[in-house]
Amino acid sequence: MNIAFENEIERGSYSTFDKIEHILETDQRIFKENYNVRPFKLHHTLCRSGLFEIPEIVKTARSIIGSGNAADFLALDLRRESISSKFTEAAQHDRLTEVIDRLGESGSWIRLSRTQDYNRDYARVLAMLIDEIGTHADRPFRQEVTWATLTVILTSPGISTPFHIDHESNFLFQIKGEKEVCLFDPGDREVLPEIELERFYASSYNTPRYKPELQGHGQIYRLTPGEAVHHPPVAPHWVKNGDNISVSLSISFCMRPLERRARIYQANFMLRQLRLKPRPPGLSPGRDALKARLVSALEMADPKTFQDIVYSPMNRLKSPMQFLKKVSGRRVAT
Repeated sequence: MNIAFENEIERGSYSTFDKIEHILETDQRIFKENYNVRPFKLHHTLCRSGLFEIPEIVKTARSIIGSGNAADFLALDLRRESISSKFTEAAQHDRLTEVIDRLGESGSWIRLSRTQDYNRDYARVLAMLIDEIGTHADRPFRQEVTWATLTVILTSPGISTPFHIDHESNFLFQIKGEKEVCLFDPGDREVLPEIELERFYASSYNTPRYKPELQGHGQIYRLTPGEAVHHPPVAPHWVKNGDNISVSLSISFCMRPLERRARIYQANFMLRQLRLKPRPPGLSPGRDALKARLVSALEMADPKTFQDIVYSPMNRLKSPMQFLKKVSGRRVAT
């Protein structure tokens, strides 16, 4: 788990964070009814904290780069990309100072991951959010969380991030600038077919495919500083930045119920490779339980990263699956 960080914080130190009494500003009824089910907008106080000014973010970025954890710093050139593009198709920047200095004109999208591990105040923000979300959701939230992270996103004016989905439960907080976030219902099987979810959980990060003719199924949320939007797990979405440099925070949580659903989709992916016709999650509780139990047996005993938590069973099964796919020629309903 990645929430033990709060035990490492030196409680006696003073920072701008100490001025924050709460982060979320929302109607608890709306929060409780919609959390992890459908998107909704809320307000926050983080843009008043001073913790996410460019100099502080650059200092955190340098700590990430100096740590040698290359996966926690990513800078992409998205000038020529569109909503229907894929993140894996974009060119990467490799010079932090240059890309930050030219952010207003470079068409860049910069992601700093796991910032709570490199900045004490960011760890405190994440710990506070875990407590507040649990309070608003009125559930044992902390016990459900298996992994949590605070990601900082810097974006050049006018660029769009590709249409994609995320496994995690997510909140996107706008700090500076403006952007439009278009979110689709995660249960809309025209936008997000079952087979695309299966591929996603089999480590195919380029799913799902954007379908322009279904754009009307989405809802656009315009975010300004002090506003946030909740992304339910696997809710398809795209983001378009406004005319100014944007600073946003993405707070993401892996949770035990989401991991169980992932195991069912991973089992269904394997069954489909054997030319079977698996039932989607929710239609057969008994079969869901069996699928989840069988795939969960392949989980890592002590997962350290998001990849370990979500994809370790599939990574262990890749070679056997390829063999089974070759030798099977049956088509049977399950």
